[in-house]
Amino acid sequence: MKQPSFSPTNKLSDDEQVKLHKMGKFNFQTSTKFLAPLATLVMLNMIAFSGGIARMVISGGANELLGQVILSFYILLESYPIIEGMAWRKDKGQVPASVGLLSFVLSIIFLLLGSVVL
Repeated sequence: MKQPSFSPTNKLSDDEQVKLHKMGKFNFQTSTKFLAPLATLVMLNMIAFSGGIARMVISGGANELLGQVILSFYILLESYPIIEGMAWRKDKGQVPASVGLLSFVLSIIFLLLGSVVL
């Protein structure tokens, strides 16, 4: 039987990509069709979290909404690399502004459709 020959290769071609990889940062230089759904879900979750906090403060319904707000906060914590890529990073690995704008528009459309249906 023939012995398999496998040699790992370096997939990082740019010095900045190597630097990001060593820092443990994600590189968001990918197609919009892969990144836009992720960014849209994160944006919807940020809006839901903000709305839940506002509803808890205004209506005083902390007992009813506390579990939902905690779950939304946990999901935001897990989505931190995407939020960081959309808001704070200014290097080559950031989420493109066009993806952020597209996800914002899609989030608003989903929210408007939800308010019409419900």
